[in-house]
Amino acid sequence: MDSSSYEFIESALIFGLNTPDRLKAFNYHANDFAVHGEAFKFIGEYIDEYYEFPTEEFLLDKFSTLSHGAKSQNFSNALDIFKTQVLQRAVVSTLQQEEHLIKENPKQAIINILTGLSDVDLIYNEDVEAYDSGETTREKEYKERTVRRKMGDGLMGVPTSFKFINTTGVGWMPGELISVFARPTVGKTWLCVHSAATSVFGGFKTLLISTEMSNPQIAMRLDVVLARMKGYNFSHRALRHGDEIDVAAYIRFLKESNKHSLLICDGITGQTGISIEGIAGLIRKHNPQFVVIDGVYLLTTKDTDKAAWEQSHGIFYGLKNLAISTNTPIMVATQANRDAADEYKPPSASQVAFGDALIRASDVAISMAKIEHHEDKRLLEFQKYRDGEALLNDLRLAMQWDVNSGTIEEIVDFQIDNGDF
Repeated sequence: MDSSSYEFIESALIFGLNTPDRLKAFNYHANDFAVHGEAFKFIGEYIDEYYEFPTEEFLLDKFSTLSHGAKSQNFSNALDIFKTQVLQRAVVSTLQQEEHLIKENPKQAIINILTGLSDVDLIYNEDVEAYDSGETTREKEYKERTVRRKMGDGLMGVPTSFKFINTTGVGWMPGELISVFARPTVGKTWLCVHSAATSVFGGFKTLLISTEMSNPQIAMRLDVVLARMKGYNFSHRALRHGDEIDVAAYIRFLKESNKHSLLICDGITGQTGISIEGIAGLIRKHNPQFVVIDGVYLLTTKDTDKAAWEQSHGIFYGLKNLAISTNTPIMVATQANRDAADEYKPPSASQVAFGDALIRASDVAISMAKIEHHEDKRLLEFQKYRDGEALLNDLRLAMQWDVNSGTIEEIVDFQIDNGDF
């Protein structure tokens, strides 16, 4: 018999699951077996009744389809092959379930397949590990962080748009969800653009997704902001209206920026819009180190039969799970509702549609407002800032906001204490 066949490998596991430690560490179920699921169930039932493991001879007598030659197979090798076989079957099953839909609605089929494969990945990627396994890797990781803090600007993670965060030595970290919310016209999109440009300028591959603006519109804003960081001075208004600019300088900037380190994607074209599943596919395909999503409230969901609050809850927590599963920091921007009528006051979480779910799912939550009599400035309030950083919660600060020249930066000596506004 083929030593890699389902019958042989699963037989080897049945014979090898003969100690409490092996059985406890075996994180699979009877329905994960292609052939010998009943034999696996029987082992558990036998132990429950007789408080001991059945012998090989007893198993062969009861289950004649077990491969006798598999008794000598190395258990660890058989387990490795079994894991691959289970994953292969799960992938094939996911694809087969959508065969009927591929001809009728291929776009929906793609979404369903990506969702299914994402679920398979989450189940079989073995992210769970023993905390007290005796490994010393965490000590090595600590030393690596210490070295990174002493190099360059001393920042771990992706650099942010905020000086006060960067000076802590910890930027946007893998697995974090950062949320930004404000009323329309306050500047969420510009902050998203600046965050993406800051990441790219710091040497991190970045994916910027917009559900509200087209790629050319996004690129125009990026040109102004990223150029400013690189020492150029362009006008967004001039680029947009075709007014006179320094064309030679513009060409130099564009050539310097031709590194494919910043990817942009709009969700306007197509009938299905853009979904979490689609974003997951983009992340896995392009492997960005930072993801920014402008207009998260317009993401589509396949759970159209569910209530709005359930869909929003699924989107926010889906994005957090995506950040964790891909080990990528993700920033999202959404709109405050009409209850936040005062554009000079940062909206609260209760003024965002289903904002309680957004706040709970986020590691960092930032609300934005204009500053009265200061049209070239914006007020930001950090309503949540990582666990254990309570001193930064509810912090308010001001940002210089000359978007026409791409100047978006924290005003260090203009920090605003609670109660001043």
